[in-house]
Amino acid sequence: VFELTAALRQEFPIDDQRVYGVGLSMGGFGVWDILQRKPELLAAAVAVCGGGDAAYADAFKSTPVWAFHGNVDLVVWPDRSRAMVKALQAAGGRPIYTEYEGVGHDSWTQTFDNRLVWDWLFAQKK
Repeated sequence: VFELTAALRQEFPIDDQRVYGVGLSMGGFGVWDILQRKPELLAAAVAVCGGGDAAYADAFKSTPVWAFHGNVDLVVWPDRSRAMVKALQAAGGRPIYTEYEGVGHDSWTQTFDNRLVWDWLFAQKK
């Protein structure tokens, strides 16, 4: 992902102040991983039914994050998102967290159909 991002920056006029991370399930884990490995890369992130290593939250506490999860997800336990949000809050970050009542692993359909998510994301910049 990092090599691809670098290559795309060479080929296209990408606004470095508006690079976003969006992913669901394993891609949600990928978004958290990008934040942990290269916290300076993203202007904002949307992580859907993913998780990461809460020990790194301090590194990206200033990056706007909106996390989503279904409360009955049996594929990726909701505690994975809850732990990341809690760690960011403890580090001084201000993540947004939406947990869908009665929703399993498919928490992305509601998320990506919500225009407010996209409006929020595209309003973020470094």
